[in-house]
Amino acid sequence: MRGDGARARLLRGAFEQLERGTISVPQGHAAGLRFHLRHLTLAHAHLGGIAYGVLETSVQEALVRHLGPGGVLYDVGANLGFFALLGARLAGPDGHVYALEPAPENAQAIRDHAALNRIENLTVLELAAGAAAGRARLQIVDDRSWSKLEGYGAHPGTERVVEVDVTAIDDLVRDGALRPPTLIKIDVEGAELDVLAGLRETLARHRPAIVCELHGTHAAFAAAMAAHGYRVINLEGTAPIQAAPESEHALALPALDPGD
Repeated sequence: MRGDGARARLLRGAFEQLERGTISVPQGHAAGLRFHLRHLTLAHAHLGGIAYGVLETSVQEALVRHLGPGGVLYDVGANLGFFALLGARLAGPDGHVYALEPAPENAQAIRDHAALNRIENLTVLELAAGAAAGRARLQIVDDRSWSKLEGYGAHPGTERVVEVDVTAIDDLVRDGALRPPTLIKIDVEGAELDVLAGLRETLARHRPAIVCELHGTHAAFAAAMAAHGYRVINLEGTAPIQAAPESEHALALPALDPGD
């Protein structure tokens, strides 16, 4: 029994040491970016993807193609900030990234990771995006990657529910709180259509590229983008996105934009 207790203390000490450390991405577009292990736990769904720089490679490639120096990225549902940090690198000192993330622990992780990487062209907005300004209930899930607004379905791993502020991005752009976007990345666990509803004015005036993770909203997303004069590209296959439920990510570009 005493031996078991000693081993447990040693293991606990080892894990505490790990949690105080950092990792550096070894390869790919995000090579050299660093992350705190206290935020990127062994149970995190994206541990391997972040640690090896291979997280959602189709999304990474879209950022590389459509966000250049001086560009502005809105990372809507920014999680721990992998794409926000990559976007800040691609946009350079004359560009900017706005990371919208309503889960308090995730928002703090993005701030910590920006500081760790000495990134100054990134602003964290602890908000959810939606069709209109208001308040909503956010389910904080055991794996923070899956935290989602209660109105888009229950999650079985929910640990607690918190009240969060919701904004329509159009309001922030109209008020000058955000620079007009070059590219908007959306990953909001089912709320993507409401995010688009709060972007109508921004899409019409500024025509940003859109990269969106879809949650059974493939056909509705394609229809909404077509209504705005956008064409939609399946980032993970050749079939039209509305006919490819196995594909998770879509790129939407203004119809006259030749890029893909």
